[in-house]
Amino acid sequence: MAISLNTRISQTVSLTPQLQQSIKLLQLSNSELEQELAKEAEENPLLEFEPNPEIESNISQTSERLEINQSPWTSNHRISQEDDEDWGEQYERIAHKQTLLEYLEEQIHLLNIGAEEQSIVAYLAGCLDDRGYLPEDLQTIYADIETQLSTADSFERLEKALTKLQSLDPPGVGARNLAECLSLQINRILENVDTDRESWELAKEIASSHLSKVGTKDWQKIKQASGKTEVAVLKAVNLIRTLQHNPGSQFERENDQWILPDVVVKLKNKRWTAESNPNAKPRLSLNSEYAKILKEHGQKKIDGALKQKMIEASWLVKNITQREETILRVAQSIVSRQQQFFSIGAIGMRPLVLREIAEELEMHESTISRVTTQKYLACPLGIFEFKYFFSSQVSSENGSGISSTAIQALIKKIVGEESPNKPISDTQIAQLLGEQGYSIARRTIAKYRDILRIPPVHLRKQ
Repeated sequence: MAISLNTRISQTVSLTPQLQQSIKLLQLSNSELEQELAKEAEENPLLEFEPNPEIESNISQTSERLEINQSPWTSNHRISQEDDEDWGEQYERIAHKQTLLEYLEEQIHLLNIGAEEQSIVAYLAGCLDDRGYLPEDLQTIYADIETQLSTADSFERLEKALTKLQSLDPPGVGARNLAECLSLQINRILENVDTDRESWELAKEIASSHLSKVGTKDWQKIKQASGKTEVAVLKAVNLIRTLQHNPGSQFERENDQWILPDVVVKLKNKRWTAESNPNAKPRLSLNSEYAKILKEHGQKKIDGALKQKMIEASWLVKNITQREETILRVAQSIVSRQQQFFSIGAIGMRPLVLREIAEELEMHESTISRVTTQKYLACPLGIFEFKYFFSSQVSSENGSGISSTAIQALIKKIVGEESPNKPISDTQIAQLLGEQGYSIARRTIAKYRDILRIPPVHLRKQ
């Protein structure tokens, strides 16, 4: 037997604990942050945490509340600035249910993979939207965390981490589009089903390659492409319709828990400005007694475990401060662009995408995405989630643009003023908007009407 010595150099993927903590804190809502800080203070004696009395005292109140606005027309929920300057002290109850991220993190901790791989899977889980989809491509995510990865095959590790994420429940989570979402669910079914395998396999083929044809009910082309009968195609399509299009929908929140706005928007010198809500500021600090002892004895003489606790406490306090600064900067950038909205409502909303804010603040779009989720601002119109202020652009005939949110507000206004005996059709709405200089296709009107949950013309007629 030959014995030899070999030298081998290897690299590992590592997201620093401080970065992981920063990412986690940034995506938490105020109520979730309270719970996280209470837990950290319980485990670390160097931290002093005082629960927010504004949240605790208002959870049990039944006084009149503001509504968190997600519809494009909010005139019914306006507050007079003269009557109430302290909008930041108003709250909205939404139900606390386990979030999709919390559910995924529970499963990630049980995966039989290393700590580094777990941290990457958890990072990807934090990038998911409310539907459970991964809206950003892997190259974009890789560019965001590349500096934190130290291995040459780190992109391949990212791809493997996505595969691990897609193996978790609910089935279809982590998909990048509807076709992949349906395919992931069908793959899970095929692993366990003994009957109807042929129909499920055809369903997977249709979901992967012919989903657009299902939308137009073009059964003939699906038959030709798959070589199956129309009966088999229709059976497969019916199976597809039993699947979940939005895996994260079961984790949507209902109105049952108090929300404290992160930011307050006020009119100063004829311009709307954003300020941090002092009532939302986390009450976290380093224990003064321990800090005094550390200062007197010097860090070199401190016990190793205590020194580590001190480092962790300092990280947390620093990351909390950074979280507050980032939220305020994003809010100020949004408010500066949406001045008309705060003056006249949703009709004044201008087109805005994450990239605009990211470029101005020199941050990555994924960071802006985290900041705009479950973060709220209070203004005279009500309480709004940051992400409400982002919408695509619709071009007008004169070359200027209007946001899709503003178009939806116009549609709702037109329908609200129609005659119950003679409701306005989608084509007529498109014509009315055309007269105002906005060239909108009839099918786009129909899409926005569906989003607004406005029934079609024949169902609105009385």
